[in-house]
Amino acid sequence: MINDDLFLTVLLIFLLSVVAVLSLISVLIINFIKFSKDKKSKVSPYTYVVIVISLLILCSGLPFWLLAAAYDANNELAEKLHKLSVKISVFPSVKSFMTEELGAFYMRNYEGKKAIDAFENSIKIKDNKQSSAMLCLLYSANGERESAVKMCKNANAVQSVAVNYILAGDYKKAEEVINNTIKDRERPSCWDYAIRAYIYRKHGKRDLFEKDYKKAESLCPDSKHLKDLYKNENYYTDFYNNLKKDYKL
Repeated sequence: MINDDLFLTVLLIFLLSVVAVLSLISVLIINFIKFSKDKKSKVSPYTYVVIVISLLILCSGLPFWLLAAAYDANNELAEKLHKLSVKISVFPSVKSFMTEELGAFYMRNYEGKKAIDAFENSIKIKDNKQSSAMLCLLYSANGERESAVKMCKNANAVQSVAVNYILAGDYKKAEEVINNTIKDRERPSCWDYAIRAYIYRKHGKRDLFEKDYKKAESLCPDSKHLKDLYKNENYYTDFYNNLKKDYKL
């Protein structure tokens, strides 16, 4: 996912690349004309500078070409292309994005530990909500509650913050978080109500559980996960245990 800072960087690279291509074409045309006239045309130092700078500018866009190639490559080659795109990135926002894409590659291949390393490195290069959201999920699955809450907050994933308090057995804090979320939102989502319903059931408040679940069901009538939550009193524990197993954490 491209944020505003990355968009501006990509736009700058694109515009400079256009200038670089036009400069190289101009240099070729001028030198071709000179050579055609006297057959002994020498390349001036200025021309060399233009060529070198233009090539460097074009190279700054190379990570995106490698990324595009990685999407169509087999896993072994794709990993190498992803790593190379990270290595040759010049701009911090681009390097962070390429590292995030490496993490996404590991996620698609269910390599959780490698994904965590990649997303952590992406944030170290430049803080971004996309990597935070992925770390929120992976830390939650791995039982790293403090780190999970921090990343979930950074990603504005308030529901996941509440869920982590649920998983930690702190239902009072979980209820406080989700109540504030429902209060602050103009239109609470089905999962806002579902999470609070889950907490009410843990507190033994069956009537409030049924009331909030019906609200959630009215907003998402076809949600399989919502139906699973209703049937399973340990839905979130089982859900994240399965994630932990799937991503080999």
